[in-house]
Amino acid sequence: MVLSGYIRLMRPAQWYKNLLVFLPILFYPVKQLEEVFQPAYWIQYIPLFFGFAALCAVTSATYIINDIRDFEADSVHPEKRNRPLPSGAVTKESAFYFAIILLVSGLFLSFILYWKFFLTVILYIVTSQLYNSYLRKRAVIDVVTIAVGFVIRAVSGAVLIRIDATSWLVIGVFFFALILGFGKRKNELQYLGANAAAHKSVFKMYTHTILDHAISMSATWFVIFYTLYCYDISRAAIEQQYIMFTVPIMAGIILRYVYLIHIGSPIGRKPHLAVKDKGILIGGVLLLVTLVWTLFFWGIVMDGLEAVFKVVLDFLENLFPPLFPFPFTP
Repeated sequence: MVLSGYIRLMRPAQWYKNLLVFLPILFYPVKQLEEVFQPAYWIQYIPLFFGFAALCAVTSATYIINDIRDFEADSVHPEKRNRPLPSGAVTKESAFYFAIILLVSGLFLSFILYWKFFLTVILYIVTSQLYNSYLRKRAVIDVVTIAVGFVIRAVSGAVLIRIDATSWLVIGVFFFALILGFGKRKNELQYLGANAAAHKSVFKMYTHTILDHAISMSATWFVIFYTLYCYDISRAAIEQQYIMFTVPIMAGIILRYVYLIHIGSPIGRKPHLAVKDKGILIGGVLLLVTLVWTLFFWGIVMDGLEAVFKVVLDFLENLFPPLFPFPFTP
């Protein structure tokens, strides 16, 4: 029971955010599928797994410190009062020492991995503590700060494997994080209702209208930049932008998430539950399949379809010859 309390204190459900450390790999896609099956391809990315572990330890430590600071407010919150500290499953003192152990372990691992990665982790800690101490009390600035934390995670992955953090990586992650951040505020406002400001002072400044506009703007800009990114990486084939087929699927996933926010789904304030939504899950599978198809198998599939349809069309043309053959001459 005690072990369960410490595990919950670390908030492993929030570790999905640290998967952003792997995102730089997607911004440098392989040219040939065969590369993926070469051991050397995966060996170069091994540091990212250790970087993920370091970020999980550090972020968990910041969550615990935040829980200690918010002990009184969380005790009267309808959901947060069930957390390990307010519920009494873990004491404040033991939680503090546990946070120190996690923080030191994460920092030590990040330092031995690469000193520049260590600096990005330090930057994340500073940003998160500024948010917890002051910035979370300011509307819009609070969500922007959260988005910066997402960007730092993604950039740290690029730093760890010694590649440049492109503007596409920064902008894409930033606007995606804004969707999550403003969506969470919207859902919390729906859930807490008139008592929202009593639990978070920032809700004195937020309204449903403001949050609706912020969510719409963030979702629009994210889809636009994703579209531009797809165009940019395939501009060598200017007349045949195969990867652009993923754009409507991505837009559909984002719209589905925005829909869930507006109907008051818990997914709005708990994004990690999104994988349980059938719409988002189906959209994610379609996106992955379409991405792999357009990047690696477009020519093979289309040549096969062309061969099949040519046989069918030739048969139909012989069976039903056109009344006016082209070009038509009277």
